[in-house]
Amino acid sequence: MGEKITYLQLLNQLKSTREDRGKKVKSLYHFTGEEDFLKEEALKRIVSILVPVDLKSFNLDLLYGAEISADQIINCASTSPVNAKRRVVVVFDLHKLSTFSKDVLLSFLPKLPDSVCLILLSPKITSTTKFYKALEKSATTVQFSRLWESQISDWITKRISGQGKKIERNGIHILQDLVGNNLADLATEIDKLVIYVGERELITSSDVKSAVGLSRTHTIFQLLDAIGERDGRRSLEILRNLTLSGEKPGGIIFWLTEHLEKLIQTREFSSDSGRSLVSVLKTKPFLLAKYKKQATNFSLEELEKGLHLLYQADVDLKSNLMPDRMLLELLVYNLCHL
Repeated sequence: MGEKITYLQLLNQLKSTREDRGKKVKSLYHFTGEEDFLKEEALKRIVSILVPVDLKSFNLDLLYGAEISADQIINCASTSPVNAKRRVVVVFDLHKLSTFSKDVLLSFLPKLPDSVCLILLSPKITSTTKFYKALEKSATTVQFSRLWESQISDWITKRISGQGKKIERNGIHILQDLVGNNLADLATEIDKLVIYVGERELITSSDVKSAVGLSRTHTIFQLLDAIGERDGRRSLEILRNLTLSGEKPGGIIFWLTEHLEKLIQTREFSSDSGRSLVSVLKTKPFLLAKYKKQATNFSLEELEKGLHLLYQADVDLKSNLMPDRMLLELLVYNLCHL
């Protein structure tokens, strides 16, 4: 019989499962809701409990709804685990599974082996179709709602506490001001803070300003996003800070090239290919919206011209035809004004 729980309730369950080697991990989960980062965190937690690192290639299957049939899910879920008690099968983009495959999958779920943990992931469900109604009756449905701003402060405190640290209340406010409310970005900056303070237990406001403030100003990913938004002034500002902090010109060109290639893949993507955009880009599901938005800011011809500029900049950099800083500033300006 299915049940509905929240992400926090799932975490509480998973804490207890570590002591009894995963016996309380359910056989069937449906992860739904807007907060993809928390879904990935929960997914990692379950995998870490059930699947030994050296056996992931045997006991962990990652499938995508747009690319598979129910038969493939059933085949993976029916395969016995190798040198372990359980195996994990994950299906991303459940909503993209064909209607026929959904019906076949429903007929299989009552026969799901105890040796498998099947995790089905979908975005927030706004319709109550026959499939989702039936799924609710057999799966543990976990709701991953987007956190309210007031909840994010508690989330930050708990995540830092989980790494054996504490943070000043004002430090939390400064962290949110600098980073925003994107959980993936916050998690990255918290990890940096933990490393920055070393053996000290308390993270102060000054630590946040020094470590996070500097890194947020100097992050290569902010440069990628600023260029993706065609914000020339901000792009040049970030670039100058990056070069002052010692970022290597070759590394900047590498990341810019990879980013434009992903934007081209996004522009050219067709669902008729039989693959999902996540698998094409080889990225995290929660980053898809950003790539889709930025890709619309350029035509395909402009992006291809940008790649040509990057290739030429790489040649010029190795040839020492002009000072590195001048070369990069000219490159970034041209990318924003394709």
